[in-house]
Amino acid sequence: MTDNETSPPESTIDALSPGDEWPFHYRGYGLSINQDGDIWWQAYNGTDRFDLEPVPSGLVTELLELKRSGGALRVTEGGAVITRIETGDGSSDAYKTVYVGQMDLDGRLVPRDEPGHAVPISPNGLDPGDFWKSVYDGATYSFSGERFWWQDGETKLRHSFADTLPREITDELKRLRMNGGRFVITPCGDVVTQIPNEKTPPDIRAQFRELSRPVKRFLQLRRDRGNVDMIPVYVGHLSADERPIEVEEPTRLTDPLSEQEEASLEAWVAAMGSYEESDLSEDDHRRDDRGEGSR
Repeated sequence: MTDNETSPPESTIDALSPGDEWPFHYRGYGLSINQDGDIWWQAYNGTDRFDLEPVPSGLVTELLELKRSGGALRVTEGGAVITRIETGDGSSDAYKTVYVGQMDLDGRLVPRDEPGHAVPISPNGLDPGDFWKSVYDGATYSFSGERFWWQDGETKLRHSFADTLPREITDELKRLRMNGGRFVITPCGDVVTQIPNEKTPPDIRAQFRELSRPVKRFLQLRRDRGNVDMIPVYVGHLSADERPIEVEEPTRLTDPLSEQEEASLEAWVAAMGSYEESDLSEDDHRRDDRGEGSR
């Protein structure tokens, strides 16, 4: 594909039915479901499960029709629920991503043994730069300067954003992470990133004391088991009409050049031959002789 060509817009999602192959980029808030219809969030295997409340009963039926024994699922920043299922056709690609439906993920994560310590998925009353008072999860994106992208976990290729984020979001991201980095967008539209300990605000200890017990434990797990020495902070909010994020197809070295690209490169090459000999330094004429002595 040529530069700036985009994948089909996710606004066409209304044309998808449960079980249809997902044609957009794979990302989202991670949840799991079992054959009994329980849906939960879990930081790491072997750690506590936090049940999702309320349970989207309609989606549970659709999910279990696609994955009878349950498994992992993702909820995008636009609220689309996707999962991976076995193809069953004997091909080398054993799994494919399919669309399940839409979910308004704005509830609580409830620890099974101590429901009084429930964690809100979208905490209220946060200002940009505040300690994030929930679990750090969502659709993962990256930025550096003015460049924003999604990176394919399999190909490692970067897919640039088709549109820019609101100025208040990009300005806050740059303020919090001057050198760029990753951030997540939750299904509720909350934008969250992580900052090094030395960049935390002066009142960070007071904010930490106000965190719920499960969120503190989650931070401890990420530090000790995930080796993450960073603090999650709130960046801002994207309204429903500002998501989902559309991304472009990456330019590959084998892609044909467009007429405009061809003309631009040709003009650039022609300009390189217009220098007078006296304008060139001695280094411009020097041949790289490294390794010649061994021949």
